[in-house]
Amino acid sequence: MNYDNLSDEQKQELKQTLNDYASKLGGVNALLTLIENIKKTKPNPLLIKQATFKTDDIIITWEKNIYKDTLTTLFHAIKHEDKNNDMLKGLESKDYKNTMTMMKILKPITIKVQPKDNKYEGFEFPILDTSIAKNTKISFIFKVLFFYNVSIIKKAINYKEN
Repeated sequence: MNYDNLSDEQKQELKQTLNDYASKLGGVNALLTLIENIKKTKPNPLLIKQATFKTDDIIITWEKNIYKDTLTTLFHAIKHEDKNNDMLKGLESKDYKNTMTMMKILKPITIKVQPKDNKYEGFEFPILDTSIAKNTKISFIFKVLFFYNVSIIKKAINYKEN
């Protein structure tokens, strides 16, 4: 995501979406702390065999193991999608095949984000957003939690209209 190229309307919408997710975890600080914990965990938390990632306040779970090659293909797909607004368009044959395989593997996986104290509702989401037929995208909140730079998220949350 190239935040600086977004319109004011898109920035406002992004801020609202992030605040909606943050409220389900206990606020903006809870969301940002979670993202920072995910970013500093090596290897990537999605590679944990138990399919569970815990912080002091939040538990993230998903249904099955995700392997490094699938995760690498997913991250390449995110870059391609953000650049071309489509994760498949214009891919070479080998990359297309790898991306389609990754999509088949990840399509049934839902990620659940739940505060440990259950004071807030938390949320869950599929990794792949298939809400529009023949236009599968990577879920926005997945990209926020596991891919986008924290500084971009902070900038979006703190956006103020001119």
